[in-house]
Amino acid sequence: MRRAMNRRLRLLPLLALLALPPLQAANAQDGPLPNAPARNEQAQNEQTRSAPKPAERAGGGFDAQRSETRHQLPLPAGPLAYTAVAEFLPLRDGPREEVAARVFTVTYTQDGAPRGQRPVAFVFNGGPGASSAYLHLGALGPTVVGFNEDGSLARPPAPLLDNPDSWLAFADLVFIDPVGTGYSRGVRRDGGKEEGARRDEDPGKRFWSVDADSRAMAEIVRLWLTRNGRWESPKFLVGESYGGFRIAKMANRLIDDTGIAVNGLIMVSPVVDFATIRGGGGLLVPALRLPSYAASAAANGLVAGTPEQAAAAAERYAFTGYLTGLAGLDYRRPDAAQGFFAEVARTTGLPEDLVTRFRGEIPTDIFARELLRGRGRVASVYDGTFTAADPDPSAARLSFDPFLKGTVPTYTTAFAAYAHERLGVRTEVPFDLLSDRVNRGWEWPRSGQPSAVDDLQAALTLQPALRVLIAHGRTDLITPYMASRWVASRLELPDGQADRVAVTVYEGGHMMYTRAPERAKLAADARALIEAALR
Repeated sequence: MRRAMNRRLRLLPLLALLALPPLQAANAQDGPLPNAPARNEQAQNEQTRSAPKPAERAGGGFDAQRSETRHQLPLPAGPLAYTAVAEFLPLRDGPREEVAARVFTVTYTQDGAPRGQRPVAFVFNGGPGASSAYLHLGALGPTVVGFNEDGSLARPPAPLLDNPDSWLAFADLVFIDPVGTGYSRGVRRDGGKEEGARRDEDPGKRFWSVDADSRAMAEIVRLWLTRNGRWESPKFLVGESYGGFRIAKMANRLIDDTGIAVNGLIMVSPVVDFATIRGGGGLLVPALRLPSYAASAAANGLVAGTPEQAAAAAERYAFTGYLTGLAGLDYRRPDAAQGFFAEVARTTGLPEDLVTRFRGEIPTDIFARELLRGRGRVASVYDGTFTAADPDPSAARLSFDPFLKGTVPTYTTAFAAYAHERLGVRTEVPFDLLSDRVNRGWEWPRSGQPSAVDDLQAALTLQPALRVLIAHGRTDLITPYMASRWVASRLELPDGQADRVAVTVYEGGHMMYTRAPERAKLAADARALIEAALR
């Protein structure tokens, strides 16, 4: 039975569960985005400093584009004047260092601030096929997408609002879309005749692996610092979901490849070690996700107490009665464990017969599918508090996640409008918020589970002042907060330095920042980390 269950514990690509249209490897062209929404009231009050125009030829058969605009963000402490630069940076590869990709970035810098003293944060999302738009328009940027008060999706088109909790208040921001995501694309060289190339293979595929991706993104950081003369600035890496894994790899890669040391890492809903969230981690995996199950059940009224109280009780149970109960199961005598299965059912809010059928180890997608079946609804694996009408009650598993799929048109439309109207981006390249082609083409290690624990440990050891913030939503089922607590508790730090790595938990799920109060708390915690890292 356990072997059958483990086969079901497949990797769900983080922030990339959807099948999207294939990438089109088109070059940037002048002209409006098709069907771009009209300029909103906020954008009408802003002046463009230099009209978008093709910049110097970057090689590889395309014209680089750079658009620079000036804006003002109203904040409680007073208006913040800033400059936004949207541009494509050339990524070079191979023995001749030809341009192999053009990477889309958006940079925000505070006007009038001393550049050498101003912290700069490089921001990535996950997937690995996700663009940075989630953190860009969700939490960190000067403008955010408006969600409902409870963090659920607003009716389309979602409004674009000033962000009172923008991290621009305490750091310059550089949002980076890895190759194949957003507007970033690989460049086909030599007419596709280079060694090993296939005519039907995406030219960006050379960057679609754990090592190639971390190396490429580290190079983009180096290139940005060089072009902007920011070598003396304090440097931070921010990553969500797989992006947290990415920046842990990058922190080590930057030291090895470029000699750059970063001051801090901020991981939002990350996976640091895949063995803690999927098959390969043994009984540890179901124990680590049990508190998030309990919190989600409490949020839906199926378990007593608040989500925080239910999670705390499940934390205690996970590593006592639950873990020993799983370890002591006798598969030849299933009836002997009925008391154990009943306790798991009370903890998770699931029917006892379902818990019995899965021998106490309920896969995440099954939990989300079955928790509210009696009400004709399903929950999201990204946030157990987000529910939707069951689209197919007869199906054992859902073919899509209701929350994640809903965010695709929300963020895609919002970013296309924002880039065109506010940032002056002119391109007919399709914007890929979540690239299914990148996720399907990603090359994972052939043996073992991917892990960035050694990279994180090396970075902490080599940089004695490095600080790490790991932020999670309590009802995130796909990257449960207990997995990061487990990893953090096993990092080796000198006596008296345990505060260099902090794990914080917020209300909500994988994208807890769709709730305005939690977005504010995340910003406050990020600011505290940056200030502590600079003392």
